[in-house]
Amino acid sequence: MNSKILTFPLRLTVIILTFGALFKIMHWPYAAQLMLIGSVSIGLLYSIRFLKKADKSRLDYVKLSLILLWVFSYLVKAFHIIYLPYIFEILLVILFIYWFSIEGISYFKNRKYRKNLFFKTLYFLLIAMTIFALFFGIIFKIQHWPYGALLFTSGILLLSILLIYDYFIIDRSHK
Repeated sequence: MNSKILTFPLRLTVIILTFGALFKIMHWPYAAQLMLIGSVSIGLLYSIRFLKKADKSRLDYVKLSLILLWVFSYLVKAFHIIYLPYIFEILLVILFIYWFSIEGISYFKNRKYRKNLFFKTLYFLLIAMTIFALFFGIIFKIQHWPYGALLFTSGILLLSILLIYDYFIIDRSHK
């Protein structure tokens, strides 16, 4: 069975979550609802994906723990269920460092792209534009400079496009 099931729905829930963050930063309505739907959906879909995977390694358990702990941490903070200062953050950092030391950079280095130079160039151009718009949008927004909201919103829209485009440009036929 393909271990990468639910990849596209997971990407859509990440987009919902990033739009929730955008709405929260911009003080628009329905931010909390979007973030709740996005985070709970990520937790559920990733859990289903994990359960469907036939061969599970220690790294798979670490990634599942990262996702579920992050979702649980968000829910605890969003709904003020219990107060445990920095416990979740410390655990998340430890799990992230473990994941990054085992798989981190190689996850991106070992990606195989489809063989079309135009689409690959467009992909890297989209990455650069997204980073530019998000970085400068955040800086401008923090400094209350003009066009900060526009740049940041453009960055979130570009990130959403990038997440969907990334799904189609990666060559999964070699797996």
